[in-house]
Amino acid sequence: MIKIIITFIYLATLLNAEDKSDYKNIPHYVWDSDSSNIGPAEIWFQDWTDYMRLFIKSTSGTVLIEKHPYAKTDFEKNYSNAKDLTRPTFTQLLGNIEWTGEQDWSDSKINTFNWAVDRDQNWTYKDKLLSGSAKVVNDKLHLKIKDYDTIIIDVISRYRKYK
Repeated sequence: MIKIIITFIYLATLLNAEDKSDYKNIPHYVWDSDSSNIGPAEIWFQDWTDYMRLFIKSTSGTVLIEKHPYAKTDFEKNYSNAKDLTRPTFTQLLGNIEWTGEQDWSDSKINTFNWAVDRDQNWTYKDKLLSGSAKVVNDKLHLKIKDYDTIIIDVISRYRKYK
């Protein structure tokens, strides 16, 4: 008798379980870019109950830092000598977003928002208000961020599957 009750409870929980691909939950996934104008990017809509934040991080390339022309290069051990270095260049933006209308994450519906960037790795957009649009087409997030009329971020990405 107990086995039958446990089986019914198990079947009831399976029938009432939510699908993780429900479009109401889409913004809270972490997204990895397939194509991007800022290099390989990671996008995360962070829902903090009473406000939402958008985090975008990417590595767009490297910068060569040349050694100083008078740097010492005559040590016997080669690792002690000055040498040119390469450093990765990052784009990392974080800020609160405010949706300009109701969110509808069904296929190809555009959701617009204003993004108040309060953290910027490169200090280019710090304390600026940017506008953005996001839509899901065939399970891919299409995200565009604009500074007035100039598109600064254009990303198509897929959601990261939980492990």
